[in-house]
Amino acid sequence: MMTPFSSLVVMIFCLSISCSAYVRKRAVCANTEMSDAIRSMILNFHNDARRRVAKGQEPNNVGMLNPAKNMYKLEWDCTMEQQAQDAIANCPSGLGSWSNMAQNMMTWSGSGGFSNPTVQVNSSLNSWWGSAKKNGVTDADNKYTTSALYNFANMVFSETSKIGCAYKVCGGTKLTFTCLYNGLGYYTNVPMWETGTACSTGSDCTTFSNSGCDNGLCTKGAPVPETNNKCSSNSGMTDSVRQKFLDMHNQYRSSLARGLEPDALGGNAPKAAKMLKMVYDCSVEASALKHASKCVYQHSANTERPGLGENLYKTTALNFDKVKAAAQSSQMWWNELKEYGVGPSNNLTLALWNRPNTQIGHYTQMAWETSYRLGCAVAHCSSFTYAVCQYGPAGNYLNSLIYTIGNPCTSDTGCPGSYTCNVTEGLCNVV
Repeated sequence: MMTPFSSLVVMIFCLSISCSAYVRKRAVCANTEMSDAIRSMILNFHNDARRRVAKGQEPNNVGMLNPAKNMYKLEWDCTMEQQAQDAIANCPSGLGSWSNMAQNMMTWSGSGGFSNPTVQVNSSLNSWWGSAKKNGVTDADNKYTTSALYNFANMVFSETSKIGCAYKVCGGTKLTFTCLYNGLGYYTNVPMWETGTACSTGSDCTTFSNSGCDNGLCTKGAPVPETNNKCSSNSGMTDSVRQKFLDMHNQYRSSLARGLEPDALGGNAPKAAKMLKMVYDCSVEASALKHASKCVYQHSANTERPGLGENLYKTTALNFDKVKAAAQSSQMWWNELKEYGVGPSNNLTLALWNRPNTQIGHYTQMAWETSYRLGCAVAHCSSFTYAVCQYGPAGNYLNSLIYTIGNPCTSDTGCPGSYTCNVTEGLCNVV
């Protein structure tokens, strides 16, 4: 869910120069109202700051901010710069309306003119970034929890890879500076970055395909052409979106099986003895696609998906990248465990299900031991982006164990029937 923008108009900037002191390339755009020197200053400010976060060198209100893995380096985008320039042509007092872009903006007033706008640009950047030290990132998982971090969140959001900024002087008495970002950092309760170790090689960077590493910051490679080979008869989904859903579900289930997932009710959730590894199912996907295409945010009737469970997610970001939607929805569903908890009994009781303001059913369906057939869909609706996953066989049976408690398999004999054991993952392969 998005939080309201603060009344303070602030903006952020970036530049298509490789943004650090390590690799700096010129960014040449057609917009003559910006100089390369200011572009470079903006871009370098962002990337140097993001690198400090990645390496655990950036102060928080108390102590230091958590270090980051998968923190991407920003590049300057001339199209975004021009969009920013057009948006502030008349020095507006409020933020614009953007699809899939975040905006920071700051307005300066003065009777003496603005002969050196670098001063205002630099002050704006420091003000936005400084909100983290001033207000503090208080969530242990680096989640966006307060609008006081709005500008900082847009600057630091780890998946952002492009930026474009501009300034405009109006009437000699007003200067407006704004930055656009191709990632949205201001979603409530969504991590701005994931705690981890800064990259040392490209293989450490997993958010985007073909990524490299530049001294702690991941660099986004050329996009891989989209394919629809896995379920070619289903339109509207791609193999990369399917793989993201499947990978995240199995990574979470593996971590749970090995006893590594924190439970809000204390300690870690118990280990799982017979957790099945999910497989992607095209018929289940077809059912999820059918429901997602209706663009109605409510569960489908059981008769429309016999034998299947279902998780739903929506974001008000329009035309949101489907791979990002897959990642964000999976993460939000799973986070119910560490936000609300299940407890060591691992039993889906009626009391647990009916706790006020503490949804747990998305997590329990993802973690349901015998649910192994996964099919998902992401739909771009008129007012939101919609993610639907369905699971077979369905889980979430009241007064039942979510999974069998015990040490994960170490050999095939630890798995049901003829299933085989993936010792590294602690999961049982069904195929």
